[in-house]
Amino acid sequence: MPDSQFRVWYLFLAQVIAIAGILQWNGNFEPTPQFDTASYRDYSMQSAAAALNDKRTFVYPCVLRLFLAADGSERLIPWFQYAFSAVSTGCFMAALLRCKWGSWMAFAAASPILASHLVTDYSSFVTPDLLAQSLAVITVSLWTIAVHTSRNFWAYLGLSATLFLAYQTKPSYLFLLAFVPIGGWIARWWLTPEDRDAWWVAARLAVASFVPFVAWCAMRWFVVGHFGLVSFGGYNIIGIAGQLLEHDTLSKLDSDVRPLAEEILKRRDGDTNWIMRRDYDSMESQFNTTVWEFAVPAASTLYEKDSRMMNLQMAKLSRQILLSDPRAYATWLFWAAKRGVRAAVEITLRNPVVMVAVPLMLAAFAIRWRRHKLGFQFVEPSNHDARFQFMVWTAIGFALCKMVLVILVEPPIDRYCAPATVFLASILTMIACRMLLGTKGKRVLPKRD
Repeated sequence: MPDSQFRVWYLFLAQVIAIAGILQWNGNFEPTPQFDTASYRDYSMQSAAAALNDKRTFVYPCVLRLFLAADGSERLIPWFQYAFSAVSTGCFMAALLRCKWGSWMAFAAASPILASHLVTDYSSFVTPDLLAQSLAVITVSLWTIAVHTSRNFWAYLGLSATLFLAYQTKPSYLFLLAFVPIGGWIARWWLTPEDRDAWWVAARLAVASFVPFVAWCAMRWFVVGHFGLVSFGGYNIIGIAGQLLEHDTLSKLDSDVRPLAEEILKRRDGDTNWIMRRDYDSMESQFNTTVWEFAVPAASTLYEKDSRMMNLQMAKLSRQILLSDPRAYATWLFWAAKRGVRAAVEITLRNPVVMVAVPLMLAAFAIRWRRHKLGFQFVEPSNHDARFQFMVWTAIGFALCKMVLVILVEPPIDRYCAPATVFLASILTMIACRMLLGTKGKRVLPKRD
């Protein structure tokens, strides 16, 4: 291993320890339950059918049970979540080094991931958000190796496993099923246009991505009669559709979902705090209330707490409501997208590593300008080479795919937006690194006559 790689690994380890110390100082390693933590604790493991019929996927409930069995409490979960995020970030840096990136550029790309929003603000939460993001980072690391090397069997196999675990930890990471093959085709074509094998790489990535997913969905079909990852999609979309539901809408609904709509309206009308408004801020603030206080209790009453049937009927009702008023849904998507973009920019700029990198970038620019005035010439490390562009399009593609999936079914609050931004900060830190590496130059004296 070259000396420069030893240096960046030592620096990376120092960063891991420093951030852990700051989180411990701020009390971020005290387990903090959230409103949805109970649903992971209560995951049914009495039988395969009960587990496959649950509204939650199996990975995070298994993590909770494992820590309860080993330690008798959840006190070590924040430490585990942070340690796993550090491992995932190390995997990403190792993948870049494996693909022959420069040591400092690889460190610059990986460093902000370790200080991402979910790490600094959500590591203590007893929810699967940080664990799922870490699995996604490992998936992208293996995807990077597969794209660069084309025929690395172990990269495809590892990617298949970590991608499966990512969406089994949090179903919102199903967007990776699209990102991995489509992004792989674009990236491979961009990096090695002369090889003309981008389609084959995309095909192999598609097989690695979809085979476990289809196998899982088929198993659920045979066991519980539902072809899908989990019986939960209806729980999300009803939070939007349930706010667009009006009494006039009832006549447009099929007879099998009309009782559910009537029960939701009954509960909603009986809540004195409910305000019928369609502006984005109101809909975001009332999203959880609509799901967990109106729709889920209504469905639970009608369908005897059968999670699969509840999800099916809420999803069917939501589709019919949205189709009956597509303009209202389009308006929601517009304002949610605007809110998501603003949140992504704010979260990226709040990254502590970015907050250090931007002043360094400005200082490097000032140094270069001053030395240029003194007659120095610089060897320009272009910010537009294939590897830098690879990182740019990876970050943007990852963010777009994640954000689109979010705004279709739920509000883009920081907790849901943060994973979309995980690679965006790397663009800024890589630019800063390039500029710092490019401050050296050779002074050229004027020629004498």
